[in-house]
Amino acid sequence: MLDHISFAWRNTLRNKRRTFITLLSIVAGYLSLSCFGGFILFSFEGLRESTIRTQLGHFQIYKTGFTDGHVAKPEAFLLDNPAAVEKVLAGIPAVSAASRRLSFSGLATVGHASVTVRAFGTDPDADKLFSDFETIVEGRGLRPGDTDTGVVGVELRKALDAKIGDWVTVLTTSLDGVVNAVDFQLVGTAQTGSQDYDSVFVKMPLQLAQKARGTDKVERLVVMLDKTENLAATVPLVRQGLEAARIDYEIKLWSDLAGFYERVVALYTGMFEVLATIMAIVVMFAVANTMTMAVFERTQEIGALRAIGAKRSDILSMFVYEGIVIGLIGGVIGAALTLLISAFIQQIGGIPIAPPPGMSRGYQAALLITPGVLALAFAVTSFITLASSIFPAVSASRFKIVEALYHT
Repeated sequence: MLDHISFAWRNTLRNKRRTFITLLSIVAGYLSLSCFGGFILFSFEGLRESTIRTQLGHFQIYKTGFTDGHVAKPEAFLLDNPAAVEKVLAGIPAVSAASRRLSFSGLATVGHASVTVRAFGTDPDADKLFSDFETIVEGRGLRPGDTDTGVVGVELRKALDAKIGDWVTVLTTSLDGVVNAVDFQLVGTAQTGSQDYDSVFVKMPLQLAQKARGTDKVERLVVMLDKTENLAATVPLVRQGLEAARIDYEIKLWSDLAGFYERVVALYTGMFEVLATIMAIVVMFAVANTMTMAVFERTQEIGALRAIGAKRSDILSMFVYEGIVIGLIGGVIGAALTLLISAFIQQIGGIPIAPPPGMSRGYQAALLITPGVLALAFAVTSFITLASSIFPAVSASRFKIVEALYHT
């Protein structure tokens, strides 16, 4: 029985130049997959956390039937006892904050400028954790004790041509259908990163929003956890607590409310699949070319091995093992270089990225390299290398002994 591993290792070192070129192809493919995969994961995480912390929270709690019925009868699907829900949430360790919200659409006016807006009232004290990704570019945010102040998106401020200190009038309808209006003093301009959201949002104290809608109830509770990873384990505990307290509720996860996030994930995933296919083809041809050249250069060696008793399966295994060894070496080098590149990018503070479509600001990109990213790139490049070596190996195993010995 031939020592295939030993033979494979020696044969990869026999022609160092060809092996080096092959390794370059494998490492380039590995780096393309791992670095782009790391960039995609970083983008997913950034978009996810920005969406959670500026708009949706990790999940939201409504009165049962809100999703289907609040448009036709909003007054029938408001939470009239949010304190009972907050009491349940207070007993769950992973819950960091719960913010009462009441939202409505209206028409904001400053001077002669009028713009359609989406306003929401919130408790400034409970809302602190929900503003981690929200940047105040002018003025200040809401503070505890504010009663007639407001913050608007940066794009909305431009549309209204408003300045800090101006009074803004928001015209809407109360829950019983009466036209109503509230005034607030503009104390800050915020930027969330989403151009569409920054063009419409108005944030005001909850009491002012309730005055506009003519109610003392709230629409929903937006819940923030200490870590997004705890979401799957926390939601069942919340459901159990609410059912035990006999609270009529329904829960919507952030992912259920952020349809655009799923579209972004689908787009980037498709791009990754295209890149993986291209790199697979490049690496496959490079490795197949190397193995084919090795077969032709070692035809007499193959004939000699067959003459002293080596089986066709031994010859086949020898070349397949060479492909495996080259793939493993390339994967190890690729993984090491991926970690070095990731650390370097982290050290320099990231790579400046221009604002994506629909976003109002760029960001500093890094690579989120996880064991899964490294393993996926390793598995893909190793499999491609192995598959590329099979055809040359089969060809080598079919050489006739006499013809191979006299091959020149």
